[in-house]
Amino acid sequence: MTAVAPPVAPPETTTGTLRREDTRLLCGQGEYLGDVQRPDLKHIAILRSPLAHARIRDIDVSGALTLPGVIGAFTGAELAADTGTFNHHLEAIPTLRQINWSVLAVDKVRFVGEAVAAVVADSRYIAEDALELIEVDYEELPAVSDVEAALEGDSPQLYEDWGDNVFLYIPGPHGDTETAFANADGVLEEKFTHHRIIGLPLDGHGALGEFDPATGRLVLHASTQIPHFLRTVLAEITGLSEAKIRVVAPDMGGGFGNKVHMVREEALVAVLAMRVRHPVVWKQDRTESLTASVHSRQQVHNVEAAYRNDGRILGLRAEIIADVGSPELYVIGAGPAIVTTAIVPNCYDLQDYAFELRCVATNKAPMGAYRGYGQGQAVFLIERVLDLVGEKLGIDPVEMRRINMIPDEQRPYVTATGAVLDCGSFHDQLSDLLEGADYDAACRRRDEARTEDRLVGVGIAQMVEATAPNIHGLAGQFGVYEMAMLAVQPDGKVNVVVGTKSQGQGHETIFAKAAADELGISPDDVTVSDGDTGVLPYGSGTWGSRSVVMGGGAVIKAARQVRDKMVAIAAGLLDAPADQITVSDGFFRFGEAAIPFAQIASAAYLHTFLLPPGMDPGLSVIVGYDSFNTSPFPDERGKMNVAATYATAAAAAVVEVDPATGVVSVGDLTIVHDCGTVMNQVILDGQIHGAVMQAIGQTFFEELHYDENGQPLTTTLLDYAIPTFGDVVEPRIIHRETPSDLIGGYRGAGEGALIVVPAALAAAVHDALVPLGVPITQANLSPPRLRELLRGHSAA
Repeated sequence: MTAVAPPVAPPETTTGTLRREDTRLLCGQGEYLGDVQRPDLKHIAILRSPLAHARIRDIDVSGALTLPGVIGAFTGAELAADTGTFNHHLEAIPTLRQINWSVLAVDKVRFVGEAVAAVVADSRYIAEDALELIEVDYEELPAVSDVEAALEGDSPQLYEDWGDNVFLYIPGPHGDTETAFANADGVLEEKFTHHRIIGLPLDGHGALGEFDPATGRLVLHASTQIPHFLRTVLAEITGLSEAKIRVVAPDMGGGFGNKVHMVREEALVAVLAMRVRHPVVWKQDRTESLTASVHSRQQVHNVEAAYRNDGRILGLRAEIIADVGSPELYVIGAGPAIVTTAIVPNCYDLQDYAFELRCVATNKAPMGAYRGYGQGQAVFLIERVLDLVGEKLGIDPVEMRRINMIPDEQRPYVTATGAVLDCGSFHDQLSDLLEGADYDAACRRRDEARTEDRLVGVGIAQMVEATAPNIHGLAGQFGVYEMAMLAVQPDGKVNVVVGTKSQGQGHETIFAKAAADELGISPDDVTVSDGDTGVLPYGSGTWGSRSVVMGGGAVIKAARQVRDKMVAIAAGLLDAPADQITVSDGFFRFGEAAIPFAQIASAAYLHTFLLPPGMDPGLSVIVGYDSFNTSPFPDERGKMNVAATYATAAAAAVVEVDPATGVVSVGDLTIVHDCGTVMNQVILDGQIHGAVMQAIGQTFFEELHYDENGQPLTTTLLDYAIPTFGDVVEPRIIHRETPSDLIGGYRGAGEGALIVVPAALAAAVHDALVPLGVPITQANLSPPRLRELLRGHSAA
């Protein structure tokens, strides 16, 4: 028998407490979906379409039912007869194509990997074997996998009643671009491209469903970032009341936005649990993850930028084309592209900005969220524009940014799209970056390397990140708020339940500290739990760098309410004015007199005769916390403040390009980050380190490939390259703290590095290739793509 070390208190550091959950997880004591077991558990396997576009003429599951161990085999048509359908709940957007879809495809498939039938069996092995016995009669249709080709008039159409493939069209005229372009000394015209990638958690989507026919209750254990949202959608699909549904989200090996969507298979598990009256489980394998899960990033930007000869950007027009794949995904997969349009002005004084957004359906897996949620594409666009215009004019990249940045005296600044930037000084942030990166010395070393014919480059980028965004405009329901429950037990120990869901962000540690600081006790006396809809009425989950902003605010608000009640109890026991009671180190004090925290708790439950007259017993609250400063939809001018607050960051990178192999080596990386009040720097730095590695992967390694017929060519991790330990880049991190106006002063920190670092890397590679005259206008800088770019330059 292998001994497991007992949990120990996390050690203190000079910058914060190490994550308390690490001991549990690293010692094998976590409970992931694969660890959830039930007696008589049955397993689900899913038959997926081998064709990118086809009508389903017939499905015959009779062969599967003959295999011993098979409990049932189901088609979309059969299940659709008595289950609800998904929809986007966005009837308020007139230019959105309204669609409904079922837990399994019914009459048509629109991408390779779309679920068409399901088998429930005694084991996953039997269920997979049974899939081979299902016969599907398809009528294959022409497919389109290129987003620009999908806009052509003669393109195959995914939905015949649309008349084209445009899922969503949004025009966004802001300011007076006509005058800006008329007054310009020059116009930059450029096309920028972003490739298709995927957030790649260690464990993919999955769910285990249990239905009790005696009580009519459904329990779904799901690897999800949004358990309460999922419960709401399950009620729509199953017809059950939300009061009869409990969603439990176990430990997860990451989510990265992929699990903020409710994939149809989660609802399928619930439906089949109700059908077969057995506990059932489905766990996504890696091929399913790569081919039939939630992809991200792919966009094309056709940009015109009007500029003066002094470097000032006067106006900008952008045609933004987003490849949303098959759009049958909730929350809407067009969301990142919508956010892209809102963030393009970034930290620059650019009021004359117009865009046209087209979200286009193609015969590929659905597009959706990945860490950064469309903001990285916006930052890439404007940062590339600044560098390319600066190159035309002979103006240094640093000076280009100083010329165009929002002046300090204009803060808070309302952008062209309506974002209210309450951030700190962008000028000071840039100065901190240049100093921390030793920018001038890096440029001198670059120039020396060029005398040796080495391709070394230096690049910088800045970003504004919308944090704690209002999801209502993307989901047709929900909002920006968060909820928390806090209960002090009779022995003085504290339970906190939050509506967020941790997937590695250290919520147990940070929320324990947030509560403890308000209550004047040790974080060791606080237990934090999340991810269970049966405990907290509602919650908005974890996404959009919102957890500490809204979840932390909710916990602090709850702790303050409980503390105020405990102060009132202490005041009565000490015969003192409540406003003169202090709370610290586990005691309520008035002068030299002190009462232990646990004694006040005991009075509230066990000795209630000691309570002030008229006071109810107990020390527990459930609170909701909202920022009340966001907009669910644009106003009459097309403007909306999309987020509760905004974080900022800047990055500087030094790279070297090997022209023979296309390999880029990152020699130095500096990040300046302002997330408002820093709650725990150890955890914050961990978030930045992780995002940096994802930025390295996104820029230099990762790409999902399809052929012209919509067949996926990236189906295993042998095909989908990701960074390994040998590719780790250790960033230099500089923290700035500009508190927001929200409770706690937080701004959020989960995604910033992945938004800004790719733009800095692209700028550095561009700078490295200046001697060759090769501009960087694509986000994909993997060795094959870079070699292709260099070969194209040589041929020209």
